Amino acid sequence: MRHWARYLAIIVAAAGIPAAAEDLTIVSKVTSDKNPPSTATSYMSSDHIRMVQGDGKEFMMDFKAGEMTTIDHQKKEYYVITKQDMLAMQAKMQEQMNSPEMKKAQQQMKSLPPEMQKKMEAMMGGAATAVDVHKTGTTRKVAGYTCENWTITMGQFSKTEQCLTTELQYPVQAWDSFREFADGMRSMAQSMGPMAKGMAQMQDKFKDMRGVPLAHTSSVNVMGHSSNTSSEVTEIRRGPIAPSAWEIPAGYTKVASPMTKALDKKQK
Repeated sequence: MRHWARYLAIIVAAAGIPAAAEDLTIVSKVTSDKNPPSTATSYMSSDHIRMVQGDGKEFMMDFKAGEMTTIDHQKKEYYVITKQDMLAMQAKMQEQMNSPEMKKAQQQMKSLPPEMQKKMEAMMGGAATAVDVHKTGTTRKVAGYTCENWTITMGQFSKTEQCLTTELQYPVQAWDSFREFADGMRSMAQSMGPMAKGMAQMQDKFKDMRGVPLAHTSSVNVMGHSSNTSSEVTEIRRGPIAPSAWEIPAGYTKVASPMTKALDKKQK
């Protein structure tokens, strides 16, 4: 859930800034309480992006193929989510919402007292209500660019701080594809019936975030176990990017995506 909230923030932020023609190579310093400091490189071109997340994971999108890839360097694994996966999930959700069992449950919910209905809706939109997104009102310079500080919290579970700049522009085709992908996520959310409201609320909380993230810190606490990661851009280069930047590291294993697992479970 934490990673999906972060990806949603990136996608919505990217969809609202101007487009440019140049490809970007972004070098960052990454620190973690589990690993020594390291240097990581993110890339943005007209048909791909690859972004380091600062916690041993990378997020990559292939706009031509319509695929989104998450790479886990700690496990040396990766998974891919395709447009077909999203369409299949959307169709499965719609099928379930139209099933006799779901329609019966919806009718039963309507017969509940208004106060009980509100409690049920709050439970279904719990993920959204737990997310708080706000601008701190402060700015700073990172790698020569001015960025605005934002804070994203998910209840007591995690807190993320990002510094976003609108002084950088995404390559033009990447910008269009970001918007298309964001629209696709909204369409999928609309198939979730009562939970759609919660998803829409979550997207709405990210809508004011605009820009390219230049600095990122994240703290997570799960059952008493905490972890902290951070990354900050140190250099930005403009110009063509080598095709090798979009390759999966050698020796990494492809595993089923969470969406594929969910579809398989629903079909059993």
